Amino acid sequence: MEWMVSASFRPQDQAEILARVHEEQARIQTLREQGTVEALYIGSDRSHVWIVMQGESQDQVQKDLESLPLYPYMEIAITPLSRM
Repeated sequence: MEWMVSASFRPQDQAEILARVHEEQARIQTLREQGTVEALYIGSDRSHVWIVMQGESQDQVQKDLESLPLYPYMEIAITPLSRM
């Protein structure tokens, strides 16, 4: 099943986020190779991301998100998707 993850970052966490960007990129690449992450979009001001993910359940998607180095700095919403 496909899921849309909408995640925003607080400006006050910017220093911590920047320190972990390379780790985040590596983990996202691993999830892409596993077929878990299908697409990733970053807002031009870098305060928001949208991730299209594959997962059997919302709990599985949540678990995969928790493996991201930037997860502690994210405010997330997970929405199931359906094709038209």
